[in-house]
Amino acid sequence: MPQVLLVDDDPRFVKVVASLLSRRNLQVKSVSSGELARQALRHGDIDLALLDLNLPDIDGLSLIHELREEGNDTPVILLTARSKPHEQVLGLRLGGDDYVTKPFDPELLLARIHAVLRRSSAAAGRPGAGRNDLVDLSPVLAGGSPVLVDLAARQVFKDGVAVRLAPMEYAVLEFLVRNRGRAVSKEEIMVQVWGTDRGVSRTLTEHISRLRRKLGEGLVVTRTGYGYIIPTAPDGPAARAQ
Repeated sequence: MPQVLLVDDDPRFVKVVASLLSRRNLQVKSVSSGELARQALRHGDIDLALLDLNLPDIDGLSLIHELREEGNDTPVILLTARSKPHEQVLGLRLGGDDYVTKPFDPELLLARIHAVLRRSSAAAGRPGAGRNDLVDLSPVLAGGSPVLVDLAARQVFKDGVAVRLAPMEYAVLEFLVRNRGRAVSKEEIMVQVWGTDRGVSRTLTEHISRLRRKLGEGLVVTRTGYGYIIPTAPDGPAARAQ
């Protein structure tokens, strides 16, 4: 049974969400402060965290930034009443895997949770099919650092050094790699990765931005008005814009 850490200091909210998740076969552990969340996440037995940004002792954005800097890649869905786009983008940029604003549709929250858990559950890797699972993306990045994706081991290497990707970042990259040379729509990516195309367009955009920052600006190319593609050869600079 997956263990979800619910970080919120509103006891009524915690009671409602914990009850919702428990009914869907999710084990819930709740804490009311950033320090308690920090301790729980460092323990290593949490599969996913639902993190409120307005905590009594530390801002949730500061907490997730600190955890990511430490190398903690536990999937995190940000739960907050903050609805301004720049706050959502900042939360994703600092390491959040998804963002759900309060009040929210319970079924939508559950769909987001299961999508993140489904992708992160494969972090231990799955049996490979030989070296066909080793994809060299270097030709796409003309003049850039060599990038290799090991689909069997679910690892990414840049210049021979392993690159840490959050589970949902890797999920987006893997889907694009497996469809290399084909433009895929934003809706198709969202459904495949998050399980829904409702309300995750901004999340997808930020994940693409993070992949570009970590692996190279020319790796994922935008097809304006449609979606994204990892080409089989370097693309023009105009197509790389958000």
